[in-house]
Amino acid sequence: MNLVQTEAATAAYRFYDFAFRAIRAARIDRAFDRVGGARGVIFALHRVRPYQNKPFQPNLGLEVTPEFLEATIRHTQSRGFPFVPLDEALRRLDTHDSGNFAVMTLDDGYYDTAEHALPVLEKHAVPATVYIASGFADRLHPLWWLTLEEAIKQSPSIIFPDPKGAIGLATDTVCKKREAFRQVHHRILEMSPDTVETLMGDLAKQAGIDAIALCDATCLDWSGIIALARHPLITIGAHTVSHPVLTRCNAPEAMVEMARSRAAIEDHIDKPVRHLAYPNGGQGHAGPREFSMAKALGFASATTTRPGLVYQAHDQWPTALPRVSLNGFFQSIERLDTMLSGAPFVLRNLGSRLNIS
Repeated sequence: MNLVQTEAATAAYRFYDFAFRAIRAARIDRAFDRVGGARGVIFALHRVRPYQNKPFQPNLGLEVTPEFLEATIRHTQSRGFPFVPLDEALRRLDTHDSGNFAVMTLDDGYYDTAEHALPVLEKHAVPATVYIASGFADRLHPLWWLTLEEAIKQSPSIIFPDPKGAIGLATDTVCKKREAFRQVHHRILEMSPDTVETLMGDLAKQAGIDAIALCDATCLDWSGIIALARHPLITIGAHTVSHPVLTRCNAPEAMVEMARSRAAIEDHIDKPVRHLAYPNGGQGHAGPREFSMAKALGFASATTTRPGLVYQAHDQWPTALPRVSLNGFFQSIERLDTMLSGAPFVLRNLGSRLNIS
């Protein structure tokens, strides 16, 4: 399946599609295969479920189909990256073990993880780390991106009460809904977590949406998380409490988000939680301050969503590990193959294999 050509794909995704095609046409990816020197790849997923054929799916990039997950596993293994637990990948880096590796990770703790992803993982005996936002499991914090999608879906117009100035947006057509989502999503990522929750609560009320009920319908509760934690293929990691953009938190707030999430999860699953994933996790969402905090808190690893493969030098930066996001707009083995070369990421980082600044 290749969804990038659908009308829902944004201009940014279309640019990435062009870049992938150019890299492959110039055979740059093949050159990187010969000299790239990558040790491994850590995949980042969110939702895994059958494709929803709907006109308005602004969060489509956060989900892939079970069929594509299975194809990804098969192709990655064929490229010489065997799937191992995250702890084993860290061991191979730390000891300079020559074995390559692939790691599967899933963020947030959706019901889909148990319902659709786990059967595929079991079929191929692929271990995975599932990062849990404890506030979702506690039903104390909503998933703002799903709340925003639902509010726009339900309404012919919205008023977003931005502190810098409320904005009114028409949402009476699919195209207008997509543009409204894009505008609000961009603003939210620049706001403090408290402001985001307040504004999204206001928006949910406008649309008559119960945001916590939406979380309850979407995310695993503690009984489901405990069941996952008992599965021999699954390692549970922390993903903060409320899923904030950590760079928008002050230092004590960021530390508390990381530490309390781990403590809550350990209390429920009765196992140590050694691994963390930064929410959002991109260049502007987690940086050197957060990398140092995760190390100080004693996490064995912390993963970003900064795109890239894992190199031996990452043994010095285990709390700043890159991941390759599996994206609903790029469900193509051809694009996966190009990403596994590392070429798009090194070119994006202007020749640097490490992106930790």
